[in-house]
Amino acid sequence: MTKRRYALRLAYHGAAFRGFQRQSGLETVQECLERALAHTGLEVHTQAAARTDAGVHALDQVVTFASGRVLDPEELRRSVNAWTPPGLVCLEAAEVSPSTHARASALFRTYVYLVGAPAPPELEGYAWSLPDERAFPGHRAPLDPARARAALVEVLGTHDFAGFARPGAQTARRRANPRATVRTLDRAEVVEARGAPLFALVFEGQGFLRAMVRNLVGQAVSIAVGASDPGTMGEILRSPERRYSGVRAPAWGLTLARVAFKEPLFGRRPP
Repeated sequence: MTKRRYALRLAYHGAAFRGFQRQSGLETVQECLERALAHTGLEVHTQAAARTDAGVHALDQVVTFASGRVLDPEELRRSVNAWTPPGLVCLEAAEVSPSTHARASALFRTYVYLVGAPAPPELEGYAWSLPDERAFPGHRAPLDPARARAALVEVLGTHDFAGFARPGAQTARRRANPRATVRTLDRAEVVEARGAPLFALVFEGQGFLRAMVRNLVGQAVSIAVGASDPGTMGEILRSPERRYSGVRAPAWGLTLARVAFKEPLFGRRPP
Protein backbone atom coordinates (compact mmCIF):
# COMPACT_ATOMS: atom_id res chain seq x y z
CA MET A 1 0.00 0.00 0.00
CA THR A 2 1.30 3.43 -0.94
CA LYS A 3 1.53 5.65 2.10
CA ARG A 4 1.00 9.37 2.12
CA ARG A 5 2.99 11.73 4.31
CA TYR A 6 1.56 14.49 6.48
CA ALA A 7 3.01 17.36 8.48
CA LEU A 8 1.60 19.13 11.53
CA ARG A 9 2.70 22.49 12.91
CA LEU A 10 2.38 22.61 16.68
CA ALA A 11 2.63 25.13 19.48
CA TYR A 12 2.83 24.17 23.13
CA HIS A 13 3.42 25.48 26.63
CA GLY A 14 6.43 23.57 27.87
CA ALA A 15 5.50 23.60 31.56
CA ALA A 16 2.69 21.13 30.84
CA PHE A 17 4.99 18.45 29.43
CA ARG A 18 8.11 16.45 30.23
CA GLY A 19 9.64 17.38 26.90
CA PHE A 20 8.70 16.32 23.39
CA GLN A 21 10.01 12.77 23.13
CA ARG A 22 7.93 9.88 24.42
CA GLN A 23 9.05 8.61 27.85
CA SER A 24 7.45 5.73 29.68
CA GLY A 25 4.95 6.90 32.28
CA LEU A 26 5.47 10.61 31.60
CA GLU A 27 3.24 13.17 29.90
CA THR A 28 5.18 14.30 26.83
CA VAL A 29 4.16 16.18 23.70
CA GLN A 30 4.73 13.13 21.49
CA GLU A 31 2.68 10.91 23.81
CA CYS A 32 -0.25 13.37 23.83
CA LEU A 33 -0.09 13.98 20.09
CA GLU A 34 0.03 10.30 19.13
CA ARG A 35 -2.79 9.59 21.57
CA ALA A 36 -4.87 12.30 19.90
CA LEU A 37 -4.08 10.86 16.47
CA ALA A 38 -5.08 7.41 17.71
CA HIS A 39 -8.50 8.80 18.67
CA THR A 40 -8.92 9.73 14.99
CA GLY A 41 -8.03 6.18 13.95
CA LEU A 42 -4.38 6.88 13.15
CA GLU A 43 -1.91 4.56 14.89
CA VAL A 44 1.29 6.29 13.77
CA HIS A 45 4.78 7.20 14.94
CA THR A 46 5.63 10.89 14.62
CA GLN A 47 9.00 12.47 13.84
CA ALA A 48 9.80 15.91 15.25
CA ALA A 49 11.96 18.70 13.90
CA ALA A 50 13.30 19.29 17.43
CA ARG A 51 13.13 17.14 20.55
CA THR A 52 12.62 19.92 23.08
CA ASP A 53 13.45 19.31 26.73
CA ALA A 54 11.01 19.37 29.63
CA GLY A 55 9.67 22.88 30.20
CA VAL A 56 10.76 24.29 26.81
CA HIS A 57 8.03 26.00 24.78
CA ALA A 58 7.38 25.86 21.03
CA LEU A 59 5.68 28.22 18.60
CA ASP A 60 6.65 26.36 15.43
CA GLN A 61 7.34 22.69 16.13
CA VAL A 62 6.90 20.51 13.04
CA VAL A 63 6.13 16.80 13.07
CA THR A 64 5.63 14.36 10.20
CA PHE A 65 4.07 10.91 9.92
CA ALA A 66 3.00 8.44 7.24
CA SER A 67 -0.46 6.95 6.74
CA GLY A 68 -2.17 4.76 4.19
CA ARG A 69 -5.31 6.86 4.52
CA VAL A 70 -6.24 9.90 2.45
CA LEU A 71 -6.68 12.71 4.97
CA ASP A 72 -8.14 16.18 4.61
CA PRO A 73 -5.60 18.49 6.29
CA GLU A 74 -8.16 20.84 7.83
CA GLU A 75 -10.23 17.98 9.20
CA LEU A 76 -7.02 16.42 10.53
CA ARG A 77 -6.11 19.66 12.32
CA ARG A 78 -9.54 19.97 13.93
CA SER A 79 -9.58 16.30 14.94
CA VAL A 80 -6.19 16.55 16.62
CA ASN A 81 -7.20 19.66 18.54
CA ALA A 82 -10.36 17.93 19.75
CA TRP A 83 -8.21 15.41 21.66
CA THR A 84 -5.06 17.30 22.72
CA PRO A 85 -4.79 18.62 26.29
CA PRO A 86 -4.62 22.32 27.19
CA GLY A 87 -1.20 23.67 26.34
CA LEU A 88 -0.86 21.81 23.03
CA VAL A 89 -2.44 23.00 19.79
CA CYS A 90 -2.12 21.99 16.15
CA LEU A 91 -1.89 25.22 14.15
CA GLU A 92 -1.75 23.74 10.65
CA ALA A 93 -1.76 20.41 8.84
CA ALA A 94 -0.69 19.55 5.31
CA GLU A 95 0.03 16.67 2.99
CA VAL A 96 3.71 16.79 2.02
CA SER A 97 6.01 14.94 -0.34
CA PRO A 98 6.87 11.32 0.58
CA SER A 99 10.51 12.26 1.17
CA THR A 100 9.77 14.98 3.73
CA HIS A 101 11.03 14.21 7.23
CA ALA A 102 10.55 16.76 10.01
CA ARG A 103 14.08 16.38 11.38
CA ALA A 104 16.17 15.41 8.35
CA SER A 105 14.53 17.86 5.92
CA ALA A 106 14.78 20.95 8.15
CA LEU A 107 17.27 23.56 6.95
CA PHE A 108 17.60 25.34 10.29
CA ARG A 109 15.95 25.87 13.65
CA THR A 110 15.63 29.14 15.57
CA TYR A 111 15.54 29.24 19.35
CA VAL A 112 14.77 32.36 21.38
CA TYR A 113 15.63 32.73 25.06
CA LEU A 114 14.05 35.61 27.00
CA VAL A 115 15.84 37.28 29.91
CA GLY A 116 14.33 40.13 31.92
CA ALA A 117 16.04 42.42 34.40
CA PRO A 118 13.55 41.85 35.90
CA ALA A 119 11.10 40.18 33.52
CA PRO A 120 7.67 41.83 33.15
CA PRO A 121 4.95 40.04 35.17
CA GLU A 122 3.16 39.18 31.92
CA LEU A 123 6.11 36.99 30.93
CA GLU A 124 6.23 34.93 34.09
CA GLY A 125 6.92 31.37 33.01
CA TYR A 126 8.37 32.53 29.69
CA ALA A 127 11.44 34.56 30.72
CA TRP A 128 14.34 34.21 33.15
CA SER A 129 14.12 37.07 35.65
CA LEU A 130 17.27 38.74 37.02
CA PRO A 131 18.79 39.23 39.49
CA ASP A 132 18.73 35.54 40.39
CA GLU A 133 20.41 35.05 43.76
CA ARG A 134 20.23 31.28 43.48
CA ALA A 135 22.01 31.18 40.13
CA PHE A 136 24.45 34.04 40.78
CA PRO A 137 24.91 34.53 44.54
CA GLY A 138 26.06 38.05 45.38
CA HIS A 139 25.81 39.31 41.79
CA ARG A 140 23.07 41.92 41.52
CA ALA A 141 24.62 44.03 38.76
CA PRO A 142 22.32 44.71 35.80
CA LEU A 143 22.74 42.56 32.72
CA ASP A 144 25.25 44.19 30.37
CA PRO A 145 24.09 43.39 26.80
CA ALA A 146 27.48 44.39 25.36
CA ARG A 147 29.21 41.70 27.43
CA ALA A 148 26.57 39.15 26.41
CA ARG A 149 27.04 40.03 22.73
CA ALA A 150 30.81 39.71 23.00
CA ALA A 151 30.36 36.27 24.54
CA LEU A 152 28.00 35.11 21.79
CA VAL A 153 30.35 36.24 19.03
CA GLU A 154 32.62 33.42 20.24
CA VAL A 155 30.04 30.74 19.40
CA LEU A 156 29.24 31.84 15.85
CA GLY A 157 30.40 29.47 13.15
CA THR A 158 31.40 25.82 13.32
CA HIS A 159 32.69 24.44 16.63
CA ASP A 160 32.78 21.29 18.71
CA PHE A 161 30.09 22.06 21.30
CA ALA A 162 30.69 18.90 23.37
CA GLY A 163 31.61 21.00 26.40
CA PHE A 164 28.20 22.70 26.34
CA ALA A 165 26.16 19.54 25.76
CA ARG A 166 24.39 17.43 28.35
CA PRO A 167 26.33 14.17 28.78
CA GLY A 168 24.53 11.28 27.09
CA ALA A 169 24.20 9.40 23.82
CA GLN A 170 25.25 12.40 21.70
CA THR A 171 28.49 13.05 23.55
CA ALA A 172 29.22 9.30 23.82
CA ARG A 173 29.22 9.02 20.02
CA ARG A 174 32.12 11.46 19.97
CA ARG A 175 34.50 8.68 21.02
CA ALA A 176 33.91 6.85 17.74
CA ASN A 177 33.29 9.96 15.64
CA PRO A 178 35.11 13.14 16.73
CA ARG A 179 32.71 15.26 14.67
CA ALA A 180 29.58 13.90 16.33
CA THR A 181 29.31 16.99 18.52
CA VAL A 182 30.31 19.55 15.89
CA ARG A 183 27.57 22.03 15.08
CA THR A 184 27.33 25.32 13.16
CA LEU A 185 25.61 28.41 14.54
CA ASP A 186 24.69 30.92 11.85
CA ARG A 187 23.13 33.34 14.32
CA ALA A 188 23.81 34.09 17.98
CA GLU A 189 22.76 37.56 19.02
CA VAL A 190 21.14 39.67 21.72
CA VAL A 191 18.04 41.70 20.81
CA GLU A 192 16.89 44.39 23.25
CA ALA A 193 13.23 45.30 23.74
CA ARG A 194 12.15 48.92 23.59
CA GLY A 195 10.86 50.43 26.80
CA ALA A 196 11.50 47.39 28.98
CA PRO A 197 14.56 45.66 30.48
CA LEU A 198 13.97 42.59 28.33
CA PHE A 199 16.48 40.78 26.15
CA ALA A 200 16.10 37.99 23.60
CA LEU A 201 19.08 35.73 22.99
CA VAL A 202 18.54 34.28 19.52
CA PHE A 203 20.28 31.16 18.20
CA GLU A 204 19.95 29.75 14.70
CA GLY A 205 21.53 26.67 13.17
CA GLN A 206 20.78 23.41 11.44
CA GLY A 207 21.12 21.32 14.58
CA PHE A 208 21.73 21.56 18.33
CA LEU A 209 22.96 19.22 21.05
CA ARG A 210 20.95 18.40 24.17
CA ALA A 211 20.90 21.38 26.59
CA MET A 212 23.36 23.25 24.35
CA VAL A 213 21.30 26.43 24.04
CA ARG A 214 20.46 26.61 27.76
CA ASN A 215 24.12 26.15 28.70
CA LEU A 216 25.23 28.81 26.20
CA VAL A 217 22.63 31.20 27.61
CA GLY A 218 23.69 30.41 31.17
CA GLN A 219 27.32 31.21 30.35
CA ALA A 220 26.47 34.36 28.37
CA VAL A 221 24.28 35.70 31.19
CA SER A 222 26.91 34.79 33.77
CA ILE A 223 29.41 36.89 31.83
CA ALA A 224 26.88 39.68 31.34
CA VAL A 225 26.22 40.07 35.09
CA GLY A 226 29.90 39.85 35.99
CA ALA A 227 29.81 36.37 37.53
CA SER A 228 32.20 34.85 34.95
CA ASP A 229 35.25 35.97 33.05
CA PRO A 230 34.50 37.03 29.44
CA GLY A 231 37.06 34.55 28.08
CA THR A 232 35.44 31.42 29.49
CA MET A 233 33.07 30.90 26.56
CA GLY A 234 35.89 30.59 24.06
CA GLU A 235 38.03 28.53 26.42
CA ILE A 236 35.38 25.79 26.62
CA LEU A 237 34.89 25.78 22.85
CA ARG A 238 38.62 25.41 22.29
CA SER A 239 38.82 22.55 24.81
CA PRO A 240 35.69 20.43 24.20
CA GLU A 241 36.89 17.84 26.72
CA ARG A 242 36.35 20.51 29.36
CA ARG A 243 32.79 20.14 30.61
CA TYR A 244 30.74 23.29 31.23
CA SER A 245 30.02 23.41 34.96
CA GLY A 246 28.26 26.74 35.25
CA VAL A 247 24.60 27.74 35.42
CA ARG A 248 22.17 26.10 33.01
CA ALA A 249 19.48 28.64 32.12
CA PRO A 250 15.98 27.59 33.27
CA ALA A 251 13.93 25.72 30.68
CA TRP A 252 10.94 28.06 30.87
CA GLY A 253 12.80 30.94 29.16
CA LEU A 254 13.46 28.95 25.99
CA THR A 255 11.16 28.73 22.97
CA LEU A 256 11.52 26.89 19.67
CA ALA A 257 10.49 29.83 17.51
CA ARG A 258 10.93 28.61 13.94
CA VAL A 259 11.77 25.57 11.85
CA ALA A 260 12.60 26.33 8.20
CA PHE A 261 12.44 24.02 5.19
CA LYS A 262 13.60 24.44 1.60
CA GLU A 263 10.00 24.54 0.42
CA PRO A 264 7.14 25.74 2.64
CA LEU A 265 5.23 22.79 4.07
CA PHE A 266 2.02 24.64 4.84
CA GLY A 267 -0.26 26.87 2.83
CA ARG A 268 0.49 25.09 -0.45
CA ARG A 269 -1.30 22.58 -2.67
CA PRO A 270 -0.81 18.87 -1.89
CA PRO A 271 2.06 17.20 -3.84
